[in-house]
Amino acid sequence: MKEQKQKGIVDKRDIGKVEGENKGESSIISIDKIKRGLTSIIEERDFEQLLKSGKTLRIKLGIDPTASLIHLGHLVLIFKLREFQEIGHEVCLIIGDFTAQIGDPSGRTSLRPKLSEHEIRENAKEILIKVKRFLIEERTRVYFNSEWFKSIGTTKLFELFSKGTVAQIMAREDFKKRMQEKSPIFVHEFLYPFLQAYDSVVVRADIELGGSDQLFNLLFAREIMKEYGIPPEVCITTPILEGTDGKLKMSKSYGNYITPDEPSEDIYGKLMGVDDELIFKYAELLGGYENNELDELKKIHGFEAKTQIAFKITARLKGEKEALRAQEWFNKVIRKKEMPEEIPQIHAREGEILQKVLKEAGVVNSVSEATRLTEAGGIYINGEKVKEKFFELKKGEYKIRIGKTKFVKIIVE
Repeated sequence: MKEQKQKGIVDKRDIGKVEGENKGESSIISIDKIKRGLTSIIEERDFEQLLKSGKTLRIKLGIDPTASLIHLGHLVLIFKLREFQEIGHEVCLIIGDFTAQIGDPSGRTSLRPKLSEHEIRENAKEILIKVKRFLIEERTRVYFNSEWFKSIGTTKLFELFSKGTVAQIMAREDFKKRMQEKSPIFVHEFLYPFLQAYDSVVVRADIELGGSDQLFNLLFAREIMKEYGIPPEVCITTPILEGTDGKLKMSKSYGNYITPDEPSEDIYGKLMGVDDELIFKYAELLGGYENNELDELKKIHGFEAKTQIAFKITARLKGEKEALRAQEWFNKVIRKKEMPEEIPQIHAREGEILQKVLKEAGVVNSVSEATRLTEAGGIYINGEKVKEKFFELKKGEYKIRIGKTKFVKIIVE
């Protein structure tokens, strides 16, 4: 396949000129750092040989643009890619604009909703803007897998499908579970692992990253690469990051996520609310600490350790100046319970319901969310807890606190 060179994306031959070869003692240090926080490396011996080889490696990550949101759970993988780039390797981002129309069945108990090409294209655009902030541009190559799948042809497609078996696909746990529950498995879902594997064949990946829920797909790609006579990629998986609730995986659906696009105060505040034990997992996966720094941090433990971790992660996402501002804000508003000096203003009419006004202003996602917050004692007016599920506003000014980190002033006329 002939590759088109994009602006800001360099040819593989150019990468070595930037960093040179990775040899000797620096390679050993690199291996230790990259191994940190991983759940599996398959095969580990091949992985170490690759890193010591002096070769510029192609590190693959596939992203299906089924949504535009990027949260800290996704950034675990992005930050690991950055570590590879910092020692001179090349990242291959595969935007699955073709495979997104099928939908990865990993972890699914039912068929994914089908997205339009326009939705996929817009999601991909947003994802790239967000992800590339954290990567080294000249060591990043971006591919859209529609480049090869839209022109692959029936003969080559069926050749691909002939390289795997029904038994291999049915070995995946999510399909077994759906069979037991008599939940349908559609043919296009069945073929998804073949398509993801073919991405690795096209870019000739040396290493592929994925969350631990992607292990089946990564292992299947190794087998397909062998069938094409290509050395199988090394599979690396990272843990699934629990959300701020400390129970469920970080997800927009569960409302327990942190995104790099949020205000620095919200990021810092949410991190300070993470469980004392879980925050060290955040530090390991997102803080960019050296091993010895992390060990020293664990000796401190408690509130002081958490403030350092929250600052470090916020700074990595927003910059040190923003992290410092967020820390000062937290100490003043959350710890000392003082009202921020500057808060957004909302205008409302007399007789309107507070919970509805908050929803219409975008402070909460829905009236039902505002109602739940009220019932949980999470909304305050002028320092007093709101008890009415449908609080009627009268003329005047109200200083509202929603949860721990949101503040608005409502002017009722």
